[in-house]
Amino acid sequence: MTIVISTEDSVRFQTLAGLKDSISARLDRSFDDGDLTDFIYLAEREMERVLPVAARETTTAFSVNGQTAALPTDFKAVRHITVGGGEPLSLAAPSVVASNKCSGYPNAYAVIAQQLWFSPIPNGAQNGTLVYERKIPALTESSPSNWVLQSHPDAYFYGALVQASDFIEDPTKIGRYRTMFETVLGQIVEESERYRNNGAPMKPTMIGVV
Repeated sequence: MTIVISTEDSVRFQTLAGLKDSISARLDRSFDDGDLTDFIYLAEREMERVLPVAARETTTAFSVNGQTAALPTDFKAVRHITVGGGEPLSLAAPSVVASNKCSGYPNAYAVIAQQLWFSPIPNGAQNGTLVYERKIPALTESSPSNWVLQSHPDAYFYGALVQASDFIEDPTKIGRYRTMFETVLGQIVEESERYRNNGAPMKPTMIGVV
């Protein structure tokens, strides 16, 4: 007897083509490829609006040998930056950072024209760490997967099913898949918060009280 064990890698809708096939199969209906693309895009835009920072945080290393460093392609917002293992840099006005031509150890940064700018200008090559909020890259034929689809394929699936059910004007299915979609989004939020807090409940802390 052969036993087949399902794993995350075997989930059909972890790629764009598989996701489209799964939408049609679940609703037992054929759709034009353009319509399927629209369903997925609309679900994607909703997730972009509602997924919280905790679900989007990620970390990357970078190097800087001048006043600027490139940002990741999926960058949305800075959470914090350190250079050379020091204290997190402070956010400063872009005009202030860009006009400071002094060299030294950076203590401030700004985001200007999709680049990180540092002040003072590092006086040598430095390594840093950027913790940032990432965007949801759109699924396309040339980029058929992204971090949400890999980690939470059910969010894409149920979100697209909401849009497909609206397209075929089936209120019962709209309600069913909307409930499933919102349940998954809620679970993503809870999972992200647990990860951020290392599984421990947050306790109120008094800061600066003597």
